[in-house]
Amino acid sequence: MSLKQINFPIKLNFFKKLFLLTIGVVFLTIIIGFSFNLIFFDKFYIYRKKNNIINVRNQIVKNMDDKEKLNYYIQFAQDSYGVKIDLTSIQNNRMHMMSSKKIYNSLKINESVFKMREMDGSSGVMFLRYYEKLPNGYLLSIRSSLAVLAEHVHDMFIFNIFTALVSLLISSILVSIFSRKVTKNITHLKTNAQKIAKLEYPENIIIKSGDEIEELSYSLNDMSQELSIAIENLKSFVSNASHELKTPISVLCLYSQALARDSVDEKNKKEYYKIMLEKSLEMRSLTESLLTLSKINSPDYKLKSEEINLETLILSSIEQYDYLEFEKNIDIKLNLSKSIIKGDYNLFKITVNNLIQNMLKYSPDNSNVEITLNDTSISFENVILYKLKGSVEDLFQPFYRDCSSANEKIEGSGLGLSLVKKILELHKLDYNLNIDNSIFKFTINLKEKTD
Repeated sequence: MSLKQINFPIKLNFFKKLFLLTIGVVFLTIIIGFSFNLIFFDKFYIYRKKNNIINVRNQIVKNMDDKEKLNYYIQFAQDSYGVKIDLTSIQNNRMHMMSSKKIYNSLKINESVFKMREMDGSSGVMFLRYYEKLPNGYLLSIRSSLAVLAEHVHDMFIFNIFTALVSLLISSILVSIFSRKVTKNITHLKTNAQKIAKLEYPENIIIKSGDEIEELSYSLNDMSQELSIAIENLKSFVSNASHELKTPISVLCLYSQALARDSVDEKNKKEYYKIMLEKSLEMRSLTESLLTLSKINSPDYKLKSEEINLETLILSSIEQYDYLEFEKNIDIKLNLSKSIIKGDYNLFKITVNNLIQNMLKYSPDNSNVEITLNDTSISFENVILYKLKGSVEDLFQPFYRDCSSANEKIEGSGLGLSLVKKILELHKLDYNLNIDNSIFKFTINLKEKTD
């Protein structure tokens, strides 16, 4: 099933999921807050009260020797912190109260204790008391009411409910706005992806959102452009391949029909067979080149790694095309040294064959060509029959043939250099083509380049 046949309800599902997820997180946060308040708030409140009492105690002990400062601070602490402070001596009559005396006698010097007490049996109001037996015979008592704790818990519970409702309302509005914006961007990407699936290539895909969606839009835009170029190249490739095959097929059909009808005299039959053989070989060569080009362009194609003796390979290739050498009376000058490289032998053989064949084909009669091989490079140099009208880069395009009158007389498919380029790129070898004053020089750097 293709992408265009599937109806993705992206907006509805994504909006619901994002909305419910965010509201769920907010609700969970509120529940956790309520739970912590119910479990820990009273303990935390009493802990803070105890710290306040200890701070008050430290100031009282500090000012024990200065009665004026002591009285002033006691008054200040009672007004500011809501505590009741008693500082009684063992000689004071109040110490004779049973509870105070009992506590005083139970403590050691500088020993202190906190006690939680209820004011009376019916009110339920709790007090936090601090007792300490001082070295000078005084009993320090600091009392703080916990009555506000119950009030604070009740008020806090009501306030938390109000806060929760407001938070849920605001979160719902914000999540709704954000979700719609996100789903709008995703819908935009989905629409363009469906267009690409229909082999339409939209240009306005980029979304400026500053997040992963923007990165995705750039990737989708790049994919659209690359796919558009690839499809156009494929169309051009198929068109050119069909055109190149059409001519030899037409010749074969025409000559076969003539021979089948026995309308060719014996004198011309040999010439007909010769032309049919040439066109058959031309079709075979073109088909092999097309298959090789298709194979090495496959993403899962893997190069073989084997030792290649370039000197032997060059000599074998020259022998293969010696008919061109003798037919055009070309003098081949060789400067070869032993050179071994690692690579795919069959592919490198195609590279050398193409370069030597082109060198011989496009050289004028009675000319010289030169092949130089050393440890670092291999070069093919010759004079060409025509002046290049296009650019050097065009020569590497499949089926490209320079529109020169001299060139049009030379048979060829225009696949040679495109195959050479792809094979060298697979081997990660640099190459350079230079055409200067009708001197064609192709150089291959035999040292693998590093990325």
